Amino acid sequence: MKQYNAKHTAVLSTRGFYTILTVCGLIIAVSAWVLWSSVARPAEAEPAPTTPIIAPTEALPDLSTEQPVVSEQPEPAEPADAPAEPAEHPVDTSVTVSAPVYVRPTAGAVITPFSGDELLFQPTFGDWRAHAGTDFAADAGEGVLSLTDGTVQDVFEDTLFGTCVTVSHDADLMTTYRGLTDVRVTAGQAVSAGEALGACAETIDAEAALGTHIHVEAARGGAAIDVLELLGENEPE
Repeated sequence: MKQYNAKHTAVLSTRGFYTILTVCGLIIAVSAWVLWSSVARPAEAEPAPTTPIIAPTEALPDLSTEQPVVSEQPEPAEPADAPAEPAEHPVDTSVTVSAPVYVRPTAGAVITPFSGDELLFQPTFGDWRAHAGTDFAADAGEGVLSLTDGTVQDVFEDTLFGTCVTVSHDADLMTTYRGLTDVRVTAGQAVSAGEALGACAETIDAEAALGTHIHVEAARGGAAIDVLELLGENEPE
């Protein structure tokens, strides 16, 4: 009996050793699992910061395909008591053209008038011929004035009338002054009514018998006209 108990005790001791060893292994395994869980769980369990989700009330436009939206501002309404705008008055765009001013070339009397197609006796040559200009008496060296505003077209010499000056004016009017000396203007120069063009020469070869004077011609559109008509004077009797 004692021999059985000793053997049974030895068997139980051996089983108990392995049982304890197994239990210890389980305890170590459970402890390791618990330790690992306690370390890993906070990282997994800790909630990540959340960003509030805002649902848009309208769908955003696709900028890659849609045209940009341009908002139209409503026009401001006029106040009810706003004063009415004054009516526009018609603007007068007409241009007032003043009548030209004509000035006598000299203060002397008319010696020989414009004859047009009529023949007049010419004492220098002793014959009858048309007189295309008007002869005004003047002293030698007396200033000869432009009939009206214009532009000097030419200053030239004539074998019978000496130094001559031609001036162009508005309305296709041309005037020529013959028998001058000491000319004070040049071609292209603008002159005013009454401005001195030069002085009266001592003589005009073509009309030497008439004494000291100047010979003035006028033409409109190439046709000779009477200088006295421009001046508003009557021809001498």
